[in-house]
Amino acid sequence: MTGTTSEPVTGMASEPVTAIAGEGAASTADQRFAGQMEQVGAAAEVLRGRRLDWRQLFGGLAHVTYAVSTEAGDHYVVKFLTQEMDDFGLMIPIDDLIANTVAAGESGVGARVVQALPEIPALVLEFIDGRTLETADLARADYIPRIGRAIRDLHAKAPPMRNATVIWKFLDDYLVLIDKHSLKCPPGILGWLPTVRRIQTALAVNALPPVPSNNDLLAKNVMDDGRIRIIDYDFSGMNDPMFDVGDLAMEGDYDPDQIRVACTAYFGVHDPVQYARASLFGIAAQYTWSLLFVGMDALLTDSPAEGFDYWQEASSRWDWTRAKLEDRSLESLIAAAGAGPQSR
Repeated sequence: MTGTTSEPVTGMASEPVTAIAGEGAASTADQRFAGQMEQVGAAAEVLRGRRLDWRQLFGGLAHVTYAVSTEAGDHYVVKFLTQEMDDFGLMIPIDDLIANTVAAGESGVGARVVQALPEIPALVLEFIDGRTLETADLARADYIPRIGRAIRDLHAKAPPMRNATVIWKFLDDYLVLIDKHSLKCPPGILGWLPTVRRIQTALAVNALPPVPSNNDLLAKNVMDDGRIRIIDYDFSGMNDPMFDVGDLAMEGDYDPDQIRVACTAYFGVHDPVQYARASLFGIAAQYTWSLLFVGMDALLTDSPAEGFDYWQEASSRWDWTRAKLEDRSLESLIAAAGAGPQSR
């Protein structure tokens, strides 16, 4: 998960994001990553022996990313992976992240991996000359079906990913961290855990076979270069396909009609059960990501996004989730998602 505050950027690649910190943040990162830049420049075949221009791309909340240009006019993106995100179990293991990014790139939906450098750890990625979406774009009538079809393409065309990833594993891991480190949480969030467990039970009834999934469909992870590209595979893995649709709906704050449009774009027809499941997955995702940001706020010693308020992100995501959990429509969604064949 990498945040929700990006702006559109043109002519950047794979992690095209906008500054959310002051100018001093760039020089701090440059000093911090000087050694890794030298390592990448020496290890990456497309960069070795060339004069390189490094330009930090601001906005990512889990990793630090640079656009890299050579004197020949070639452009790449280098993503330095944050070891602490792996060490604390805040994301999938780095080896899985790398393998899954390669798989997504092979589908044509993700950015192509030019070279993986797990020893640094870093990724050299293709340069995507496109526009990064804003949060408001996710809910645009012209974008919803395009993104829905791109999700379907990722699921259908990517080779199987290396790991299985479900939101409940992240939730359990984050709850363990909260207990182990006595982390402060937004008021009331843990009291709603029994309701979230009821959602978990309902979602298991009509589960779909797992497919290669991004699991982090916020606006800054969606690009438009004439087709929709989905980037950033920090939470990726084989998952129920309705998680990606639901996570998108949550990030775009879709109303019920917009969720139906996304599901119809994915399936080609309206499926009431899977519509309900996508809606519930969005709630489960936001609940869990709220706890993710609790952990990032408390546990990361070197914040990937200097100046970003991780605690505020946790609180605002919880406010959204609480409103959904308190909404009268929740019970009907749980009933529809868990309906047996005789009820349909």
